[in-house]
Amino acid sequence: MALSRRFLLRSCGAVALTAAGAHVLVGCSDDGSDSGEEAQVPEDWAQEVMEPLTIPLPVGMSLFFQESGSTDFYWDRCWTNSTPEIPTSDLVLARLWGPGAEDNASVTFSVTSLGQIVGGEVAVGEIEEIDGGSRQSLTSSAGAGAVWSLTNGFTAAVVVLFGPSVDKDMIASFGAGLALADEPELVTPAEGWQRRQAAGLSLLVGEDWNDVGRPDESNGASPWTRAWTDRISSTTRGAVMAGDGLTGASLSEAVTGFLNDPGVAALRDSAVSTFSNDSLKGQRVDFLWNRQGDYPGCLWVVRDGDVNRAVMLLRWDASRDFEQDRATLEAGLTLL
Repeated sequence: MALSRRFLLRSCGAVALTAAGAHVLVGCSDDGSDSGEEAQVPEDWAQEVMEPLTIPLPVGMSLFFQESGSTDFYWDRCWTNSTPEIPTSDLVLARLWGPGAEDNASVTFSVTSLGQIVGGEVAVGEIEEIDGGSRQSLTSSAGAGAVWSLTNGFTAAVVVLFGPSVDKDMIASFGAGLALADEPELVTPAEGWQRRQAAGLSLLVGEDWNDVGRPDESNGASPWTRAWTDRISSTTRGAVMAGDGLTGASLSEAVTGFLNDPGVAALRDSAVSTFSNDSLKGQRVDFLWNRQGDYPGCLWVVRDGDVNRAVMLLRWDASRDFEQDRATLEAGLTLL
C-alpha cells in the first residue's frame, strides 16, 4: 500500500515557510485573445511558488489532496474553489519534475488524470506554441480550460486550469502569471533520483516522487517548506524534506534546536558530525526514529549567510540500503 501524504504530514509534521519568489525566466504571456492587449493577472489573485514554478491562483482557490486510487499518475499540487464538490468545481493542477525524473508526467497522463477527477472524458485541442513551451485547450461536459507544458531546459512542468467557470479571459490571465524560473545546470543525479529545489538548495529526491507540500506543525517545530515521497510504490525509500526555518546563530545552535524539538516522532540515538562534498560543508545528524519499529534518518544543515538551510531524509522501509541513499543525497546537495 502506498504511503499517503496525510501519514507523512502527521509523522514528520512541521509547519512550512512561504516559498520565496524567484527571478522569472519562462513566462507564458501569450494570452490567446483577439483584443491585441496583453493579459494581466488580476490583483486579487494569489500565487503559489513551487520552486522554480510560479502558479497564479484565481480567487477562492484552496488546496485539496488527490486521493490514492487506481492510477499511476498523481499531481504534486491541486487547488479547487469548492472542496465539497471537486468534480464540478474550478481546478488548478500542477506536476513538476527535474533532471533524472521518470518521464511519465506528459500531457496525455495529465489529461487522463483530469478526466478521472471530473468524472468524464476531456478533449484536447491543437498545440499552441508559447514562450518556454506549449498550451492546449481542454473541453468536456464538466467545463473548459487549458493545459500548459513548460520547460526551462532542466525542470519541466504540466499545469492545468479547468472548470465550469473558466473562460478565455481567465485562461489568458492565468497564462500571464504562470512562469518557470531559470536555474543552473548541475551534476546529473544518480540513477533512480531526480534533482529538485527548495529553500535555496538543490537536492535529490526519488525519480518518481511527488512534491506533497508543506508538512503540518508538530511539537512547535517549523523548519520545513516542502516534502517529497513516493505515492505509488509500496517499497518507497521514505521521504525527503527541505526548509530554511531552523533557528540559531550558528550551525551548532541549529542542530541543538533540531535535537531539542525535531518535529519527528520519538527521535533518539542521535550522532552529530561534519560533512562536506564538492560544493558545500555543514553538519549532519544521524538518528533513529520510531514508527512501529526503529527507522534511520539523517539531517543535513548548511549555513548560508545568517540562514540555516536544511534537508532531512526519513526512511520507513527497513528493506532498503539507507547508507547508500544517505550517501547519494549528501553528494547531491548544493546551494543555489
